[in-house]
Amino acid sequence: MLQEILEVFGEVVQQDSRIVTDSYSLKDGTYRLIEMNNQDGWKIKETIDIFYDKKMKQINGSQNTNYTYIQELDYYSKLLDMNKPIDPKKVIHSCHYFALSVKKESVLSGKLNKDIIKKYYAILKNPMSKYEKKSNSKKLYENVEKEIGPVDKKIIESIEEYVLHTNIFEGIALDKKDYIKIFFVFSDQDKTLDYYKQENKRYLLPNLYNSNDYNIEDGNEILGLPNNNMNLNSKKPFLLNKTRKVKTPYLVNQGQALLQAQFFDYLWGQVSKGCYDFYINTFGNENEILAIADDKDLKGKNIQGYYIRCQKGKNEAEIIDSQVVSSFSYSLKKSFYLENYMEISDEYIEKSDIRYEEYLDNMVSMFNIIDQVFFDGKLKRNLYMNASDMQINNDYLKKCLLTYRDQLKLFKNTGDLLILKKIIDKMSWYIIINSISQSSQLMLVHKLNLRWSLLDYFDDERKIGEKMMDVKNQLRLHINLPKEKDWEFNDDKEFNYAVGQLVKYFVYLSKSSKKTHVFINQYLNCKDIEQLKQKLIQMYKKYNYAIDFYLESRCSKLVEHIMKYDTNNILCEFIVAGFNGPLLILEKNKEEDEDE
Repeated sequence: MLQEILEVFGEVVQQDSRIVTDSYSLKDGTYRLIEMNNQDGWKIKETIDIFYDKKMKQINGSQNTNYTYIQELDYYSKLLDMNKPIDPKKVIHSCHYFALSVKKESVLSGKLNKDIIKKYYAILKNPMSKYEKKSNSKKLYENVEKEIGPVDKKIIESIEEYVLHTNIFEGIALDKKDYIKIFFVFSDQDKTLDYYKQENKRYLLPNLYNSNDYNIEDGNEILGLPNNNMNLNSKKPFLLNKTRKVKTPYLVNQGQALLQAQFFDYLWGQVSKGCYDFYINTFGNENEILAIADDKDLKGKNIQGYYIRCQKGKNEAEIIDSQVVSSFSYSLKKSFYLENYMEISDEYIEKSDIRYEEYLDNMVSMFNIIDQVFFDGKLKRNLYMNASDMQINNDYLKKCLLTYRDQLKLFKNTGDLLILKKIIDKMSWYIIINSISQSSQLMLVHKLNLRWSLLDYFDDERKIGEKMMDVKNQLRLHINLPKEKDWEFNDDKEFNYAVGQLVKYFVYLSKSSKKTHVFINQYLNCKDIEQLKQKLIQMYKKYNYAIDFYLESRCSKLVEHIMKYDTNNILCEFIVAGFNGPLLILEKNKEEDEDE
């Protein structure tokens, strides 16, 4: 998949050459431009303090007119990583002679001294000295020098002379633990950038691969192991595939390795800014890379291509998930509607963040309401967490997320509703049945409403939410019939709903100071109908002294009809619905209102 992604990325880079440098994040520090002018003498052109302001959540210095210029200068001066320095002591963190990048504490402590500086420029004057002891590295540098020519020793010596005999850090506060980056530039920015890119290439190509020990020659080109997301070395021999003639995982030429390095630089820049989700979109043959900082960035998008998820590693962006996206559409073909089947009062709905009677017309809204109601807002933030790092206190919720995580990722990232359709029944019921003892009644009712709304959304004929309302209304009608009028439960659904209602009434009668949903569990766990009826009889004997005379008729009707109804089916969902629905026994009918 990576190769296909890189092909798209390569085309995007051709259309927008600044895509990588625009995403590049500058480290906190002081950046100084020194202009090399032979006529008027060398002078400090600009000094800028650049740092991320955590309070304001913005980059201080980014409004400076030279900010994007400095971005490019720094990008083309950086080391690939600290294991591939020019300075063997690793005090200087730049890769060519036009730049000098050091930590302020290295200047303050004297760690950066003349010997370090002289050694740095000595290597840059004779780059072959760095590579000549290793044949594979030597070949790579020889190829680079054939392409771009030898170094300009005259410029190097001029810069070295200036650094050694001028206080290039004058006026810079050294007490902060960040960087000083000195850039030597010409008055012509294009000329400067050409030199920076050239010297960056001189450093980059011999150091681009993970280790040149694995390089092989294939005709006229050299193939090697890319360095990104790969740490193959003598300490990790298990990464070698020893059953093949070529033991390394895969090999690419320098052009491919360079493109891959640019791609991971782009990812690193975006991840540093808080973007972890990426779509490589080829929809309509218009290639683009989408870095998603907020779900709103997907608004109106149709995506076909690839999805990758990154995390911030020590020195690079690490790809931790990837998926092929056949057809992602931000907009839903059929809007989703959260129905208030459980008849939550308007008062409670108005106080809640969960919105009813609104049409949700996009994938993001659907995912968010599943997160909000079923997972208490903990799904998205824990979707890519290791199990040990998950910030979820409820064990059942954590287990549910781990069980269905792969499917939820696919649903969220590819927009495939069929994936959600396959899991929503079992997943939502698992959450509901396990949250009985831990969720408030209101949240449990929200969960039931969402479950039934989603099941109805995916299956128009099932209509479980509507059936639940019909069952409730039928039971309301039955228990309010005159005493002399005989009736029976229509079916097992009404019977089980009535069981839930009766249990709820017993809880209402209880004088316990702490009334919890755990009370219903003993009925849900019954092995058969006889056991369930026995438990109801026990509760009736315990609480019948407290039954109000005017309500006794309804309660007696429930008890009588439950006891004489013959069935073998315990329908837990209808018991739970009855237990959490409005208590019909306490409802006032028209006659009672008139009496009052």
